[in-house]
Amino acid sequence: MSLTSILTTATSALLTAQYQMAVATDNISDASETGATQKTYVNTSSASLTSALTTGDVTRLTNTYLSGTVNSTGSADGASSVINTYLQSYDDSLGSTADSDDISSLLTSFQTALSTLETSPSSSSDKAAVVSAASSVASSISSLSSTIQSLRTQASSDISSIVSSINTDLQTLQTLNTQITAADNAGTDATSLEDQRDATLTDLSSMIGVQYYTNSSNQLVVYDQGGDQLLGAQAATLSYTASSDLSASTTYPGSISGITLNGTDITSSITSGTLGGLIELRDDILPAQQDQLNQLATSLIDTANTATNAGTADPPPNSLTSDTTVASSDSFSATGDVRIAVTSSDGAVVSTTDLDLSSYSTVSDLLTGLNSISGISASISSSGNLVIQSTNSSDGVAINGLTSSVGSSGQSFSDYFGFNDLFSGDSASTIALSSSQASDGSDLPTGTLSDSSTLAAGDVGVESGDATAITALATALTASQTLAASGTATAKTATLASAASAFVSNAATVISAASTTATENDSVYTAAQSALSNATGVSVDQQTALLTQYQSQYEATAQLMTTVKDIFSTLITMMES
Repeated sequence: MSLTSILTTATSALLTAQYQMAVATDNISDASETGATQKTYVNTSSASLTSALTTGDVTRLTNTYLSGTVNSTGSADGASSVINTYLQSYDDSLGSTADSDDISSLLTSFQTALSTLETSPSSSSDKAAVVSAASSVASSISSLSSTIQSLRTQASSDISSIVSSINTDLQTLQTLNTQITAADNAGTDATSLEDQRDATLTDLSSMIGVQYYTNSSNQLVVYDQGGDQLLGAQAATLSYTASSDLSASTTYPGSISGITLNGTDITSSITSGTLGGLIELRDDILPAQQDQLNQLATSLIDTANTATNAGTADPPPNSLTSDTTVASSDSFSATGDVRIAVTSSDGAVVSTTDLDLSSYSTVSDLLTGLNSISGISASISSSGNLVIQSTNSSDGVAINGLTSSVGSSGQSFSDYFGFNDLFSGDSASTIALSSSQASDGSDLPTGTLSDSSTLAAGDVGVESGDATAITALATALTASQTLAASGTATAKTATLASAASAFVSNAATVISAASTTATENDSVYTAAQSALSNATGVSVDQQTALLTQYQSQYEATAQLMTTVKDIFSTLITMMES
């Protein structure tokens, strides 16, 4: 081999070692970067005496299968993780049986208070305990309903944030596509840009499930799960307008904005990633909890009020105010009789009248009839409530529905107007202790106005110690009944206690399942990331060893070149002499 050949080879080897050291150094420097892959320099041409340049390619370790696994498991993990996070917040609001502050325990406490009052219906403290327990049940239900809707509102807001982040990632991918094309065309290293593109794609996949491929021009093309293109020559832009203060009646599709792409609603095709999880929470998981809560609340309201509507406080209050609002011009359709009595503080009848309700066709007519009763003043308040009051401040008013049947549902007189209601509202979000119930329990219906056909002034109309209304209420709460369907909650037959227990149990099951799924998906995702990192990532120890090897090769080659140069110098000197 000639000295020229040796020098040419050594020059090529020296430059190759120099490039290899640079690549190894970059590998070590980038080892901690997310998605960094191991790079390798491969020499493709040698230097010569006329060209001191050597050319080569920097390649990176890739694994298409593992990369796809990371992205697909990342989408599943993104969905299950956000669902679990939200449901853990929901769990915190459910209360616990250990602390007796869950709905089921509170309803049991209410029933226990009723049982105590049955044995001592005149006890002021026991009445107050019943009212307090009823208020606690109502507050717990309405508070939980508020939590559900707050979580849905937060999900709506988070959807907006995620959509913005997705758009940012798509723009980043478009920019990286452009930069990679420019590097490829210029023949320069694009591997770091490709690492950045892969990392951005992985981030995108955690937010929204995608399908993708790299075309022959080394351009990444991305589609959503429904086949809509998110990234081609240009990045698409998703649009979404967050709804504020969602309520149980605010639903998608309908009053909630869809996520659109080029004017097309793609919400239904987004089923994975953080975005898919948020949509599922807002539109399915949390509304299902609300529906079951509504079913329980409406059944409790109807059951309790039907029982208390038939009763009267002891002693009867000076006035009764309806929970239902009316106007004097409203039509009134009813049959049967209702008994209105004025009583003294000891329950003795001052006056009593049975009204034939079929005689009245409007609320105004009814008012006229009520005002014709001795000792009664009836009116409609400024807020639209029907008020029946004793004209003597020391007397009270009591009602017995007798045979009354009002409206299309055939409700009793008090049930129709909501006299002596225990609860107000018509759903989980509106349930509350009726404003007609004093906190001290003095207005709580415990007995009933006598239905004797011979009842007259001077007779006992409301007996002291009568517990018939409380007994009726306690019995109604423990009786099996048909709970009407509500949203996703189907109609079923159960006691209110078992329905409350089933609600708590179902919620716990949903929360537990979400936690299990999140743990499993996170484990699978972590394993996929680890496998990809092991297959394509940088081993600092390996790269450090290679760097040492390349340095040694560089030094040896440099020494060889020095020796060759010395030989050349010696030969030239000999020729000159």
